Amino acid sequence: MSRPHAWLELQAWAMLAVPTGLLAGGVVGVLINTTFVGGISNWTIGITTALVTGAGPLANVFSTVWSRWSQGKDKVAALTLLKTLFTACLFVVPLVPINPIGLTVLVTAVLGAQVFWSGIITIRAIVWRANYPRAARTAFAAHTQIIVSIVMSLVGATAGLAFDLDANSFRWVFLGSAIFSVLGIFSFKRVRVRHQKQLLISEARTKNSGAFRFGDAFRVLQDDAIYRKYLLWQFIFGSGNLMSIAPLILVLTHHMEVPGLTQILITASVPTLLMPVTTPFWARVLTTHHVVAFRALNSRVFVVASATVFAGAVLQSLPLLWISAVLVGSAFGGGMLVWNLGHNDFAPQERNVEYMSVHVTLTGIRGLIAPLIGVGFYGLLESYKPGTGPWALALPFALTLCGSSGFHWLHHNLK
Repeated sequence: MSRPHAWLELQAWAMLAVPTGLLAGGVVGVLINTTFVGGISNWTIGITTALVTGAGPLANVFSTVWSRWSQGKDKVAALTLLKTLFTACLFVVPLVPINPIGLTVLVTAVLGAQVFWSGIITIRAIVWRANYPRAARTAFAAHTQIIVSIVMSLVGATAGLAFDLDANSFRWVFLGSAIFSVLGIFSFKRVRVRHQKQLLISEARTKNSGAFRFGDAFRVLQDDAIYRKYLLWQFIFGSGNLMSIAPLILVLTHHMEVPGLTQILITASVPTLLMPVTTPFWARVLTTHHVVAFRALNSRVFVVASATVFAGAVLQSLPLLWISAVLVGSAFGGGMLVWNLGHNDFAPQERNVEYMSVHVTLTGIRGLIAPLIGVGFYGLLESYKPGTGPWALALPFALTLCGSSGFHWLHHNLK
C-alpha cells in the first residue's frame, strides 16, 4: 500500500516545491531588497527582510493550533483545505503595488502562506507516521527531500534571473507557482491514510476527553528530560542558522552590490541544490543512529559553514561565500531530514503529535526572534560605524558553535 501512495505524494510535493521555492527566505528577501527600495527606509527594509527570512520557521508557532484542529478530521481533507488557503495567498502576491502598502501586503501574504504551510507540515508528519514504518519513512523522506530540493533550487535560480531582468517579473513568477500549487492539490487528493479509521477514533477520544490542549504540548518538556535538553541545544543551534540569512542578504546588497541572481544562488538555490547530494548519506546515518548522535555529527558541518559565511562577509570575499553555500547545502541535507523525523526517536506512538508540536513551536519562536536580532545587530554596528555591518555574522557563528558543543555534551552523557 505504501508504494502507490508514496508515488502520489512525491508528485504532489514536487509540484508544491515550486511555490515553496519562491517563499524561501533568501528569494523573498532578495525580492524586497531589489524591488521595494524606493522611498522606503533602510530599517523598514531590514525588518521586513528579517520577517520574510524567518517566516517559515516563525509560522510553526501555530503548529499546536493545527494539531488540535486536525484531531478527529480526515487527514487528506484537512491537508487539501490548508493547501487551498496556502494557494490563495500565492494569488495575492502578483497584485501588490511597488510601494510601502504593497510591501506590507507582500509580507502579510508570505506570512499567511507560511502559517498554512506549517499546518501542512504538521499534519503531514501524522500521515507519514501512519503510512510508513521507521526505515521506510526515513527513505521516503530522503527521496522526497531530494526531489523537492532540486525543484526549489531551479525555481529560486529562475526567479533570481527574472528579478534581474525586470522588477515586475515577480508577478508572473508567483502566478505560475500558484498554478503548480493547484496541480499539487489535485494530485494529493488521491492519497489514503493507513488505519485512518482507528486513528480518527483515537484522536476523537483524546479531543473529547480534553487530554490534549494548546498548552499541554509543553508538558512534554516536563515529562521528558532528555528531549528537553535536546530541544534546548537545538534552540541555540537553530537560532544561529536562522539568524545569518537576513544580515547576509544586506551585506550582499549594500556592501558587495551583488546582482539578485547571485544573491539567490548563494543564499537559496545552491544550498538547496546541494542538499540532495548529501541526503542519501545522512539518511543512512540517521537509520542507524539515534537523533542525538546524528545531531552531534551533522552540527560539525554547520559550524564550518557558519565560520565560512562569517569570514566571507567580513572579507567581502565572493569565493568564500560560494564555498559557504556548498557547505550550508551539505549540512542541511541532514538537517532538514532530522528536523522532520527526529522527534520520532523520543515520542511514544500516542504522544507523537505533542512531541512534534513542541518541537516546531520552538522553531517558530526562534524564527521570530533570531532574524530580527541578526538584523538589529547589523543595524547597530552600521549606526556605530558605517561599514562594520558584516561583523554581525559573528553572532550566528557563536550560537551555532555553542549549540554544536551542546549536542556533543548531550551525546557523551547519553552514551
